[in-house]
Amino acid sequence: MSDVREYPVEAGALRLSVRDHPGGSPPILALHGLASNARWWDLVAARLSPRWRVIAPDLRGHGRSDRPETGYAFAKVVDDLRGLVEAAGLDQVIVAGHSWGASVALWFAAALPERTIACVCVDGGAASLRDHLPTWAEAEERLRPPRIPGLTEETVHAWAANGRLGGGGDAAAAGEILLGNFEEGEDGALRPRLSMEHHMEIARRLYELDAFELMARVSCPVLFVPARSGPWPVEAKAAGLQRARDVLGSRAHIEWLDGGHDLPVERPAELAKAIGEFLGRATG
Repeated sequence: MSDVREYPVEAGALRLSVRDHPGGSPPILALHGLASNARWWDLVAARLSPRWRVIAPDLRGHGRSDRPETGYAFAKVVDDLRGLVEAAGLDQVIVAGHSWGASVALWFAAALPERTIACVCVDGGAASLRDHLPTWAEAEERLRPPRIPGLTEETVHAWAANGRLGGGGDAAAAGEILLGNFEEGEDGALRPRLSMEHHMEIARRLYELDAFELMARVSCPVLFVPARSGPWPVEAKAAGLQRARDVLGSRAHIEWLDGGHDLPVERPAELAKAIGEFLGRATG
């Protein structure tokens, strides 16, 4: 990944940090999940490049991008991405997202159909949380991240090495990717780059989202790549994907992968293969 360039882009009033993996057209705009960072796509991008250029930004409030006090609604996040695409001089893109990023990708595709060739949703995008968690109080408890005092780099690397994230074949790389979610606090311990306030604001927006109403406004082909394991039951995922098929018709494509929620790090080779085959069909 030595050819990867990392640089800031002025996206309207906001500065986004971008990881740019060289490759051909059309480019892929790759979006990370909630409380994650642009490096989440590194192992997949390494396999898609040089056929496709992969541009992975830290979304607002995340990674090395600006952290405004307000503006964490889907429309504002997508407006940032519109600014990024325009600043980069891109005409059309393939937009891919993981988890929360999958919902952002669908919003992008719905809001900017003239700029969207195809959409990829990795273990996300095809569910309405209100179907599974009837009240926000239940969802808030489920979605609130734990506070981990005294977190160190060694602990993060141990998580990556001993957990699912190391399944991609490079536990050291997985550890560095995971470290991108954190920064050093005044006490020397690591803390999340995304504040708890903004984390829960985004979680509330995700909870309130009607995924299938959003999907009805998407006109491009969409690949859903659900994981067979993870925090949500496979049966619930399958039901959501059937609803997606009902909404999108022949534009919906589904490719199940073995692995947990964090497929871009856990199963990068398999995910890159699924994306590459889909794009080969979608882009001719």
